[in-house]
Amino acid sequence: MRIHGLLLDRFGPVPACHRLDPVGMLVFAMLSGRTRDEIAMRTFVDLEERLESWEQLAGMSPAAVEPLIANVTFAARKARHLPAALQEIIRRRGRLDLGFLAAWPVEEARHWLERLTGVGSKTSMAVLNLSSLHLRVLMVDTAHNRVARRLGLVPEKADIARATRLLNRCLPLCWTADDTEDHHVLMQRLGRALCVHARPCCAECPLLATCRTAAASAAGPGRLS
Repeated sequence: MRIHGLLLDRFGPVPACHRLDPVGMLVFAMLSGRTRDEIAMRTFVDLEERLESWEQLAGMSPAAVEPLIANVTFAARKARHLPAALQEIIRRRGRLDLGFLAAWPVEEARHWLERLTGVGSKTSMAVLNLSSLHLRVLMVDTAHNRVARRLGLVPEKADIARATRLLNRCLPLCWTADDTEDHHVLMQRLGRALCVHARPCCAECPLLATCRTAAASAAGPGRLS
């Protein structure tokens, strides 16, 4: 909570965002992996305008999908995973709908999603928190995880899946779904603006006094990871 407050002081309140339905968020989150947000969003909007429904995407071959998403990173892989994941939802539920997850315990919902082809912890948490489901879970992406590792909130070598599990176990009890969403956005913003991979701007960081990695670096030779 202290970190959250410091980030709010630095970056200000997080503006409200438009919420996609859960299936739309699944598609967007799968497109956005390792891809800049603006490219992923442009691809998503173009895809949505070209198709009559997400059911149409489920019925397409990877060869037909790939040209439509060519601008995203790993387009060939995502062209395989997207229709496969949508087909699996239809087979398991009888229709392409994820609204039922709103009534499920969060962990069960997460596990259900992560059994879909191409869906990891980042995508599952995006669907549960950032879509119209808006459940109380914390999404973690690459930038967020980098900040959490450097602060010592998770082990230094924790991958996104492990960091997601650990950070969700220690959420403040008073936090709502709005709070977890805001916290992710703030941590992501810090990771992209200041706590970057190669040359972090530690002197400008609002969390400098609480950062274990910066303290260790100041104490002697070292390299930020």
